[in-house]
Amino acid sequence: MSNNFVLRKGDRIVFLGDSITEQQLYTNYVEAYLASRYPELKLTFFNAGWGGDTAPGGCARLERDVLALKPDVVTICYGMNDGGYCPMKPEIRDAFVGGMRQLVSRLKAADVRVVLLTPGMVDVSVNPDLRKVEYNTRSLRALADEVLALAAAEQLPVADLHKLMNDVDAAAKAAKPDYCMIPDSVHPDPAGHLVMAFGLLQALGVPPRSEELTVDLATRQATGTARTSIKHLRHTREGDLLEVRLDRLPFFVEPAARKVLPYLPFQQTYNEVKLRVTGIAQERAYIRSGATRTASMPRAAFEQGLNLFELRGGAAMKAAATLHAYTREKDQLYFRLWRVVALNNGNATGYSAAVHKEAIRLGPGLDRARERMLSRSALTLRLVVSPTEQTGEKVDNGDFIGRWSCLGPFGKPFADDQVGGEAALTATVPVQMGNWFAADLDLDGLANNLSPVFGVRNDAFGYALTVLNSPVDQDAELLLGSDDGFAVWLNGETVGANLEIGRWAQPDSDRFPVRLKKGPNVLLVKITQMSGEWGFCVRFGGLRAPIWAMRPGE
Repeated sequence: MSNNFVLRKGDRIVFLGDSITEQQLYTNYVEAYLASRYPELKLTFFNAGWGGDTAPGGCARLERDVLALKPDVVTICYGMNDGGYCPMKPEIRDAFVGGMRQLVSRLKAADVRVVLLTPGMVDVSVNPDLRKVEYNTRSLRALADEVLALAAAEQLPVADLHKLMNDVDAAAKAAKPDYCMIPDSVHPDPAGHLVMAFGLLQALGVPPRSEELTVDLATRQATGTARTSIKHLRHTREGDLLEVRLDRLPFFVEPAARKVLPYLPFQQTYNEVKLRVTGIAQERAYIRSGATRTASMPRAAFEQGLNLFELRGGAAMKAAATLHAYTREKDQLYFRLWRVVALNNGNATGYSAAVHKEAIRLGPGLDRARERMLSRSALTLRLVVSPTEQTGEKVDNGDFIGRWSCLGPFGKPFADDQVGGEAALTATVPVQMGNWFAADLDLDGLANNLSPVFGVRNDAFGYALTVLNSPVDQDAELLLGSDDGFAVWLNGETVGANLEIGRWAQPDSDRFPVRLKKGPNVLLVKITQMSGEWGFCVRFGGLRAPIWAMRPGE
C-alpha cells in the first residue's frame, strides 16, 4: 500500500462542503470504491455537504455537523459559492482564506487528518454570464491557488479539482464540441463527479489497481497475478469457459458517468483487470458474462485485451451495482435524519440533538452491514469465450438487445415524425443513416439507459433502430419495457404505441406477437421522456432460433 495512503483501519470519514458535496455523488463514488477495495479497513462515512455553503459557513456549523461525528478524516471542498459568481475582489479572497484556515486549524486541534480539495469549475458555455466575469479562469482559479498554498503550508494532502476538471472538459470538448458534464454550469452531473472522485482518490493516496491476465485457448495455458487468477479453463458446447477469481469486487461506474471514461484514466488507474485471449481460430468471437453477451468482436480485440470490470452481467458486477445502490440509499437515510428530521428541513430552530445522535449511531452499523455484500461467492467471474462467424450481437430468448443506432433527442409533441416516415424507415434495410449514431445500451441500468445516450432531458423523445438477422422465418413475442411512452415498428408495420404514458421501465411491460422473416428485419423504437429517468429494454420470447442484432451497414 502507498506510503501516502491517508486512511487507517476503523477511520470515520466526513465529507464537508457545499451543494456539490451535498449531491452525494463524488462522495458516494469514493465511499463505494474504498468499501469494495479495502473492506478490511472497516471504514465509516458521513456526508456533511450543505447547499449554498461557504468556508466561513462551514466554520459556523463545524461543531454540530462535523466534530459531533467524531471524525478521523475530513475532506473539505469549498470555493464555488465563496467566489460570489462575480469578479474576484480582495474581500472575497480574504473571507475564503480566513474560513479555510480556521477550518484546518480547528480540525487539526481535534486531531483530525484533513484532506483539501480546490473548487471545481463552471461551464461557461452553459452560462455565458460567468464567462463575462471570468469566474472560471480568474475567480475560481485564484481560490484554487489559495487552497494549494494552504495545503503546502500545513503539509496537507490536496487535489486540484479545478485543473483536473478543466483538463478533462477541454479534452472531451475537443472530441465532442457539445460535451457537457456540468449541465447547469455549476453542479456537475455524474460524469463530472467521477472526475472529482478520481482527484479525491489520488489525494487520499489510494494506490493504482491495474492487472493483466492472459489465456491461450490453443495451448490451454493461463497466467494471472497473485491477486487475480484463472481458476478453471475448460471447453463447453458454447465455447471456452473461464472462471476468474478476483480478490475484490469491481467498482460500478453508473451509466450516466461513463461518457467521461474516454477522457479520464479512471478505469486504467483504479478499476482494470485486462484479459488477453489468444488462440481464437475464427476471425470474430464474443464473450459472455452471466446472461449478458458482448457484441461480436474481431480476434484482434481479444488479443489486445478487454477490461473485465467493464463487462456487464455476472455475480461480481451485480454485487458491485448493489453496493453502489446501497451506498446511495444509506447516505440518503443519514441525510434525511440529519437535515429533514433533526434540523427541521434545514432550519436549525428546534434542532433535535437526540435525533441527530441516533442518525450518527446508525452509521457504523449500516456500514458494517455492507460487508455482507462483499461475499466471496460474488468474486468469481464465469466467462465464456465463443468463436462465431456471425457479426453483430447474438440474441436468444430472454436476451436484452443492446446494439442500436440512435437519433435525437427531439422536443414535444411526441407524435412528431422526425425521420420522414417512421413505418417507411423500417420497410427496407436503411443504408444511409444521416445523423444517427451508434449506441450500446446499458443492460444493467435498464431504468435509465437513455440518459447517457440522449442526455438528461424533460419533454423529449428519441429513436433507436436495430436490424435483426433471423436464420429462419419464425413467430416470436416482442417484450418491451419503457420509461416513459413508446411506439414500435417492425418491417414497415406498427407493432404497438402508447406515447403519452408515464411509467418506470419495467422489463416485459408490453408483449406483442410478431413475425420475423428469414434474413434482415428492421426494428424501430420511439421512446418518449416526460421527466426523471429515461430508458427502455427490448427482448424476445418464443424464438425457434437465435437472431443477431446489427446496426445498418454491419
